Amino acid sequence: MYKNILVAIDESATSRRALDEAIALAKLHAARLEIVHAVDESVIDAFANHGVALANAEHLDNALLSAGQSVLAEAVETATAAGLAPASHLLTSHDLHAADQIAQAVTAANADLLIVGSHGRRGFRRLLLGSVAENLLRKVDISVLIVRGQRPEGGGD
Repeated sequence: MYKNILVAIDESATSRRALDEAIALAKLHAARLEIVHAVDESVIDAFANHGVALANAEHLDNALLSAGQSVLAEAVETATAAGLAPASHLLTSHDLHAADQIAQAVTAANADLLIVGSHGRRGFRRLLLGSVAENLLRKVDISVLIVRGQRPEGGGD
């Protein structure tokens, strides 16, 4: 059924669960798997555009890129160990937020399924941080599998 699966990951446990689902579905459908990680550099520019000087903006940018490459390499290693040969891309932009970068990657990969983790934030944390998964639902016109994180004991965030 699916031929091109794209999974968007970050460094979270929820993303690891999304990657596991993507691997299982890619194997089940003999589909091509593409793994992407979006580095949202627009945050750095947003601070600069509002008069906040980031003394180490270049250092922060390099750290974000390095961390993203590491997350991506680990995911590729996991998929390869499962018997797949995934494509991977580190997405970067000073203009686009993560959801926009991932939506563009969906189109470029000709994906027919997008898999993404959702951290399940609520209230002020969700308002402050936004929801990449929710934004993606509005931005892409393919099926989206949202993998939820496990709730901690007691059901709180």
